[in-house]
Amino acid sequence: MPKQNNINSLARQWELLRIIPSRRPGITALDLTRQIADKGYTVTKRTIERDLRDLSMLFPLVADEDSVPFRWYWFKDISSEFGGIEVTDAVSLTLAENVLKSILPISMVKMLNPKFELAHKKLAALEALPISKWSSKVRYIPESLSFKTVNIREDVLERIQSALVDGLQIKAYYDPLGRVSRTYILNPFAIIQRGVRTYLIASNPEHGQAPMQYALQRFRRVEILDSRADIPQDFDLDKYIASGAMEFGSGGTIKLQAIVSDTLASYLNEVAISEDQRINYRNGKWVLTATVRDSWQLWFWIRSQGSDIVVQKPKSLRDEIIESLQESLKTYE
Repeated sequence: MPKQNNINSLARQWELLRIIPSRRPGITALDLTRQIADKGYTVTKRTIERDLRDLSMLFPLVADEDSVPFRWYWFKDISSEFGGIEVTDAVSLTLAENVLKSILPISMVKMLNPKFELAHKKLAALEALPISKWSSKVRYIPESLSFKTVNIREDVLERIQSALVDGLQIKAYYDPLGRVSRTYILNPFAIIQRGVRTYLIASNPEHGQAPMQYALQRFRRVEILDSRADIPQDFDLDKYIASGAMEFGSGGTIKLQAIVSDTLASYLNEVAISEDQRINYRNGKWVLTATVRDSWQLWFWIRSQGSDIVVQKPKSLRDEIIESLQESLKTYE
């Protein structure tokens, strides 16, 4: 028998051991055939019966001969869980691996690493199953420019995560962008992954209880203090994100009105920038209106569209864009 067939037979029998109940009344060979088919193994009832006979010679499996058809179960409630994972779990783990590694505490990632390895091995061993190839057929890529992942000191990340879990303050040795290194006492609130960058949301007692953002790659050293972190009871991470804080703006909104090109109008009709977005054709031009957050991210998006968008309102934003474009033109000249 070819090696691949041997591997598939072993994987199928392993799944059988997981499915067989740990106590009476047990399960019939026909029901096992149906359940194993749901996991991607299409075999006959006769094959399952042969598997059961073979497995019962190696494992404490019992066939209740008083029932017709026979019902199989584990002898003396011996568990059928061998630490393996199902195919669907293996696919899910391989797809989620990079995301989980970026947001879970390092201590948890270390505990999950054997699961990740097992998932990869399982899918490699079951190449004959179509679903095992799913993780090689789907990808997520960012819509914006692809940036290289920033380097974060592992000891820094681990201590910040630990302080966050235990609700303790930290002493941070931090390098603000373009400024002299500083030492802060911080109250950690949360960690947010934004693209390739990771931010600690924390308050600095020197500036009150307002949450502030600290890029993790800028921490040089972190010490965990014995003092409890002072976290406002009304802080809610989802509400904080919904406020637009991670878009680096004032938190307020503006009513944007702009003339957009045919191409951008078609694109925005598919992917709107707000719930109340409207695009109307007026005097031979597409006019966009939308309530959006007044933020750096909005400004950056408008600049990135080049001549495909001309801001009309608000005037303050229009003037800011014009001034920026004029400065850019001077630089190019």
